[in-house]
This record gives sequence, C-alpha cells and structure tokens, in this order.
Amino acid sequence: MSRPDVKAALKLGGPLVAVLVAALFFMALAIDDKVDIQIANANRTVERELGTLVQNARSQSSAFASTSFIGYSVGRYYGFASAFQQISPDPERAASILRAAYPPGDAAPADIPAALTAYAAVHDRFHASFRDLLASTVFDDLYLIDRFGRVVYSLRKDAAFGADLASARQRDSALGGLFREVMGRIPQAQSPEQVMVLTQPLPLDQGHGMLLGRPVVRHGTVEGVVAFRLPIAAVQERLARITQDGIGFALLDPAGNMVTSAPAADRLKGWARQDASMLADGGWRYMVLSDGGVLAGGLSYMKWLLLLAGAGAIALFLRAFRDPVPVPEPATLPIGPSAPLDVAPPLLVPVPTPERAEPAPAIPAPVPVAEEAEHHEQAEEGDHAAALDADEGYRRCIVDVMTLALDYWQKAKRKGKIELAEESGLWRVYMDRSSLQTRTLDKYLLVETLPRNPRWRDVVRTAEYVLRHCGEPPAEREALAAALGRMKQHLRQVERV
Repeated sequence: MSRPDVKAALKLGGPLVAVLVAALFFMALAIDDKVDIQIANANRTVERELGTLVQNARSQSSAFASTSFIGYSVGRYYGFASAFQQISPDPERAASILRAAYPPGDAAPADIPAALTAYAAVHDRFHASFRDLLASTVFDDLYLIDRFGRVVYSLRKDAAFGADLASARQRDSALGGLFREVMGRIPQAQSPEQVMVLTQPLPLDQGHGMLLGRPVVRHGTVEGVVAFRLPIAAVQERLARITQDGIGFALLDPAGNMVTSAPAADRLKGWARQDASMLADGGWRYMVLSDGGVLAGGLSYMKWLLLLAGAGAIALFLRAFRDPVPVPEPATLPIGPSAPLDVAPPLLVPVPTPERAEPAPAIPAPVPVAEEAEHHEQAEEGDHAAALDADEGYRRCIVDVMTLALDYWQKAKRKGKIELAEESGLWRVYMDRSSLQTRTLDKYLLVETLPRNPRWRDVVRTAEYVLRHCGEPPAEREALAAALGRMKQHLRQVERV
C-alpha cells in the first residue's frame, strides 16, 4: 500500500473506528442501566414480600399468644404443665413415656397408659383447636414450653416434644436458644407482651425453618413460652411467586449459605450474585441473582454485532500499517529501433540507488547474572503470594474467621455487624435507602463474593478486636481463635505475618 493509500485509510478508517467505539460504549451503558434497574426492582420486590411474611407471622402469633386459651393450656396449676409434671418427677422419663404414646405427626395415640390419664384429658381438650387455628396461619407447628423449659406440648410431636431445654443436651438446640432469649428479654421489656423473638433460618427436625417465640402471660405472670415454627416452604412459596426471567432469589442462613431459592439452585449456577441484603424487620438475609444475558434482551445481540463490526474495522485500519510499501524498480533507458536519436550509445543505464552502509558488528552486552537471579527469586515469591490468594482453603479461612467473629460479637455483645464496623473502625458503613449497610464487610462473609485480593490484615484485626472486647460464650471464642490460627498459618507460608 502506498503512502497516499495509508493517508486515505487514516482519513476514512479513523472516524469509523471512533464511531464504533463510542456506539459500543453507550450500548454497554444502556445494558448496564437496564440490568441495574431490573435488579433494583427485584430487590424492592423481595424485600416487600418477605416483609409481608414477617408481618403476618408477627400479627398471627400475637393474636394467638394473647388469648386466654393459650394461658390456660400452659398454666403451672392447670393445663399441660401440670399434667406433664404428674407423669413423672423426672422430666426425661416423662418425655419418654409421652413420645412412646404419641407418635410423630398428627396421628391419634393407639393406647394411653395410666400415667398419662391427666395429660390425655388436657390433650383432648386443646389439641383439635390448636390444629384448626394453625391451619389458617403461616405456621406448621407450635410448642408450649413451661417456665422450667420443658416442652410440654407439640402439635406435630417432632423430636423436640417433651425435651428439657434446661438440660445440657438441649440447651444449645434451636428451641433451647429461643427459650433462653425470650426469657432473657422479659426483665428488660416494659411489658412481657411486647417481647417477640424471630430466629434466622435454622436446621430443625424436618429441614430448615424459622422459630418465633413469645412469652405466655396469665394475670400478669409469665407462665412459659409459646413457640411457632415457620416452615421454609412458606418462604419458598413467596420467592417462587415473584420469580421472573433472568431474576432469581435466595434466602441465606447465618453462615451465608442458601437454604432455599427460586428458581431451583441448579438453574442458578453461573448467575451473577448481588450483595446480600438484610430484612429490616426480622433480620433475614437474602440475595438477588441475575442472568445478564436474559435481562439485556435484544440489546445484548446489538452489542455483539457492534463488537464484531468494531473488530473488523480495527483490523482493516491496522492493516494499512502492516503492509510494506513496494520499492520501485530501477529506471532504464530504451534501446533498439525505438530509442530516441539523441541517445547514444544504446546502453542500459541503471538509476543509482543509495548505497547501504555495512552494519557494524554487534557487541554483545554483558549479561547481569546476579540481577537476573534476584529478579527470578522475586518473581517466584510473587507467584507464591498470588497462589495463596487463589488458594480455596485460604479463602475459606478468611470467610470462616469473619463469620465466626460476627457470630461471636452478636452473641457476646447483643449487637450487629453495623456496630462492629463502627466501633472497630475497620469497615465502612454506608447509608442506603435510609438504612445503614456494610457492603464491604458483607463480601467477606461468602467465598463467592470474597474479593480476588482480600484485605487479610483487616480480617485479622477484626478477629483480634472481637477477641479483646468479648467474653462469654467460651465455645464461640475458642472457635474464632482456632480459625484465626489456621488463617495465620496460611499467611506464614509467604511470610506475610
């Protein structure tokens, strides 16, 4: 290609490439805006649906727990609590006799022993009414717990029926933790009726679910606790109702793992995960997942067409510089009959070309042996550090330390992650839609959202801050200290600590 052709290519191809690049840039912005708007709408929708579910659970449990019907059924001098105590002075023996007579589920007992005569009379009086009442609510089971922590009644008669929540084996169970938290909040509340505890998704007897507990008050006296079980199927039904093409939802447990999702978890593989959000009323954590190609729709195809056109234009544009400029052949004077008369003698006269200077012999440069070896060692050290950042075990250690530190902080201080971020000064707190959010800290609670190069120093300082300022419970403290030790062992491999 000659020099004039190169100038023509620059004159025509340059503006064309600039137009295509600008079009591609604005198309990418349009796609991002469209996807962001749909994700923002999905966030508001799932927040509204889950908020409605929590509000229904609150109102239904409040109406149920405030009736004299519940007060009579769990009273210390009457009802299930008194009948349970008449079976045997040993709570474990009484529970064993009860579970042997009442099968799991809602089936009627086959044979009632003499020791259960008083209990069977109370059960026949209240059981059918409890079953009918729960049928119109979002709950699938309820537990009556007397003031000593004994589960004296269960509608479905699952594994928690008859359990002594004050015993060492049941103290840390899901129902045991709920009972302790409800009874612990009563002295600080202005009125016992105002106390209500809703748990995070927990593994229960028949899969995951949530527990909602309220104190049972009769004539100003706390007789015990009534606990309702909210099945995970109720959340699944809500999520399936609002699912749309390219948008999915997932409810997370305290460790950040999905406990239910819509659509099914296998269809969500490869979808982009947004930051986990927390429901203001209830504290449940949920996540929106998206398929960018589906959400972009026709704009995605236009983007690919522009990419192909831009790649072709750039290739043609660059070709003008890669092709060599041809060298003209030496000019000669004609000879023979057609030669001009004033040309003599008829000799071939080549046009002189500039002589090329002989290149000087190249002097080999000295090889810096010592510096090359040092550079090689530094490269190996950098590769080692990069391999550590990509190591799945190391990344899992970071997530374990952060989740255990947050769990220890919440149990020891009764405070959330917002307070942890503000008091430690290690994580930023943002104001998002009139609520405080910790976006950066939330990314360190899941392996999937963990940054490629995590800020391990902030993770170590967070764990050490929690260990310095928290006391009980010792089990969570030991678990956090052990996880922090494993993380530091990973870091010592590249002498980071």
